Amino acid sequence: MNWLYEKQLKNPMSISEVENSFGIKFPEDYKKIVLEHNAAMPTPNTIDTSREKAKAFGEILNFNLDADENIISLYEEIKNKIPTDVFPITMDPGGNFLCFDYRESKNDPKVLRWDHEQKFIIEDKELVIEDHENEFDYYYLDYVADSFTEVLTNLYGDVIKEKKLDEVIWEDFLSVEKLKEFDDETITQVNKRLIKKGLPPIIK
Repeated sequence: MNWLYEKQLKNPMSISEVENSFGIKFPEDYKKIVLEHNAAMPTPNTIDTSREKAKAFGEILNFNLDADENIISLYEEIKNKIPTDVFPITMDPGGNFLCFDYRESKNDPKVLRWDHEQKFIIEDKELVIEDHENEFDYYYLDYVADSFTEVLTNLYGDVIKEKKLDEVIWEDFLSVEKLKEFDDETITQVNKRLIKKGLPPIIK
């Protein structure tokens, strides 16, 4: 297994800071990966859950706490949409998270996948979202594995080769608002590709 696009962990003590903030202890196998491959994406990058096949593992959440998107800030964004004692650890391009579930064990959390799409049913050919008492009940939280190591062991799919930053097709997986945050040179490269496809350019 290889890891792509990692961001060097500036301060190893940030892992303890996050643990203290969440009131938990991360498993050692997960902490080892964060220390060596912070914010990186493994290749291959595909997982199965108890409900769905061929979903993205995504990338390890960023433990550089001065980054705009880091593990604490992302938890704050979704904490009302996941049960207590469940914490995000990876995010895929669609905004779905793998999470540690500490509800049954404080020492050996299971790994679940949180789906950002609300649950729905089809009635008379119409999409219906049923009412729930708790906000987190509107979302799927599917079993993936009993441990982080098991998740990594079961990864499958095509092996991705790392590209230089200027070769990454950012517009394939980032929103327009996120693209606007890039430097002018990167936006110029993105706009060249968009214009070739007959799409409107990004304007800051």
